[in-house]
Amino acid sequence: MITVKLFGLFRLDTGIKQITVERAATVKDIYPVLLEEAKKKNPRTKITAKDIDGCIIVVNGVQTKKNCALKDGDEVHLMSPVCGG
Repeated sequence: MITVKLFGLFRLDTGIKQITVERAATVKDIYPVLLEEAKKKNPRTKITAKDIDGCIIVVNGVQTKKNCALKDGDEVHLMSPVCGG
């Protein structure tokens, strides 16, 4: 299982703090699952694949890219590019 945690506007707009994904070869493979869960939780969510594609990605504490390979037990953090400050 891969744990996916959302931060910033992604968390606010979707209402999702965390999901688990059974399998994903890369971070990008998580996107459709995340969109489906977001639409289940909030059918009026405005989050799109393009929004997720532009996010900041951290896997196991290291910033990476969407083509980063994943394995069982990984923790992925997805953050909107602007989280405030």
